[in-house]
Amino acid sequence: MSTGMTAEEWAATVVDANGPDLLRYFIRRAATEHHDLLSETFVVIWRRREHLPREAVAARMWSFGVARNVLHHHHRRRRMANLTVERVAREVQDGASEDPAEASEATERREAIRAALRTLSERNRELIILVHWDGFSIVDAASLLRINPSTARTRYERAKRHLAAELSSYGTIAVDD
Repeated sequence: MSTGMTAEEWAATVVDANGPDLLRYFIRRAATEHHDLLSETFVVIWRRREHLPREAVAARMWSFGVARNVLHHHHRRRRMANLTVERVAREVQDGASEDPAEASEATERREAIRAALRTLSERNRELIILVHWDGFSIVDAASLLRINPSTARTRYERAKRHLAAELSSYGTIAVDD
């Protein structure tokens, strides 16, 4: 029980009591990254210590819920990284078979898009990249960026309009959903 403990003291107590079990949880599910995942879980518990239930069993369940979410995000990041590697490999293969004129045009398009992206604010650029390059939905990107989904939709639409205007001089480049 956490009677009389500060949130910091209670979080430290919960981490000490559940750390070994959380480590075993990660070892069984992600053998090579278990220490990183455990550290990330501890960081979340610490950051959200004010929300940590004050009863030992509930705090343990809450901690394992955090661990489950951390593991879910880890697997998702890994899947997205694999998809990105596959996409880049396909682009390299596709690019290798292009004739020089097409390759040059593709390079120009990519450079124009990169230049247009640099004109966006950092937060809007990240949103666009998460949606278009990383394959996240706007709602998922909003969650990653810790903003309201409706705010993300508004920023996304504005950023898309801005990019369309920036890229209008390149007749073959279209900004679409």
